[in-house]
Amino acid sequence: MRKSILCVAMFVGVLMALPEDVSAQYRPQARPRFGHRHRPHGYVGGQLTGFAVANQAGNFDYLGQGGGGGLFGGFRISPFLSIEGNWGITYHDNNYDSYDIDAFYVMTFTGDLKVHIPTRGPLEPYFQGGVGFAWTGATYGGGYYGDEATVWAKGLTFALGGGVDFWLSPFLSLGGRLLYRGLAFGEEQDKTDANYVSGVTLDVNLTLHF
Repeated sequence: MRKSILCVAMFVGVLMALPEDVSAQYRPQARPRFGHRHRPHGYVGGQLTGFAVANQAGNFDYLGQGGGGGLFGGFRISPFLSIEGNWGITYHDNNYDSYDIDAFYVMTFTGDLKVHIPTRGPLEPYFQGGVGFAWTGATYGGGYYGDEATVWAKGLTFALGGGVDFWLSPFLSLGGRLLYRGLAFGEEQDKTDANYVSGVTLDVNLTLHF
């Protein structure tokens, strides 16, 4: 019994004599409150996008339904907040037949804030909103030799909605999000009057966390 007490006392004495950085190795490491994936970290990803145009306020409607993709990246500040930059482009059916146009495009760049709802399971929902800039223009057929500009108009845009991420690992997630988008295009080069476009985008994305 005395030998056991003596051994324990010697072990404690050795630990107390060790430098702080060495003895710290024997202490259990604290885990983030909401799990490993909620740590502050950066991330990048790509997405496929469908764009359903709901309404256009102008003299004519020229954007049909469309689809495309985009890239994004950001930083998770805390378990509840992330900041994110989004670039996207969608190509739309041509509803304006006066030119030899293959399709219209809409390109956007926004800065977004995401509000997460932390969970302990693999599914994590969030809300998202952002503002930025948008461009719209046309791609022409191979047989067209006019001097029409490819950029027709540009203006401000905003997005508001939410989504959900399914975490495959602490470093990889698969997600989807639904966003309402408003695009306020101004008049440029006499191509179109000021035109406000509203619609909904549905994204499917893959994200790498590091």
